[in-house]
Amino acid sequence: MKTYKKCMDALAFVEKLVLAASTLLILVLTVGNVFSRKVIHQSWSFTEELVVAVFVLITLMAAALACREGELVNLTLLTDRLPRSLQKPSMILITLLSIIFTAILFKYGMDKVLTQMANGKRTFVLNWPEWIFWSFVPIGAGCMILHFLEYCIDFCMKEEEETK
Repeated sequence: MKTYKKCMDALAFVEKLVLAASTLLILVLTVGNVFSRKVIHQSWSFTEELVVAVFVLITLMAAALACREGELVNLTLLTDRLPRSLQKPSMILITLLSIIFTAILFKYGMDKVLTQMANGKRTFVLNWPEWIFWSFVPIGAGCMILHFLEYCIDFCMKEEEETK
């Protein structure tokens, strides 16, 4: 169990680094583009393409980290009022449904990535392969699945320790 927790902590650390670097990248690109347009009267046409793609990455990574704390899709209005004996099964059901949804997101993201790799589709401005940007969807969905499982396991272990 300790190895598992260390792996999940390492994954969360990497996700936080990606979030920080991505946010900094968006800040630099957006401010740089505004400065360039207003002062030099030249627009950085590539910034929109990059910023939109990086926003997708930020959204999914932040959602994955929220899953780790049980903060993403967790409306506790009903589950907190359940008897203690039903809280663990309800958490398992919620986790199962969340994983099913996220697995569908992962599958369709991978389908899109594989299709774009096969077609060789490229972005308009940067002329980069589009699959690079679409790969953020299955990466984020995979992280979400891992963190949904982590939170459920932590919740169930906590419940078992409290009943002892």
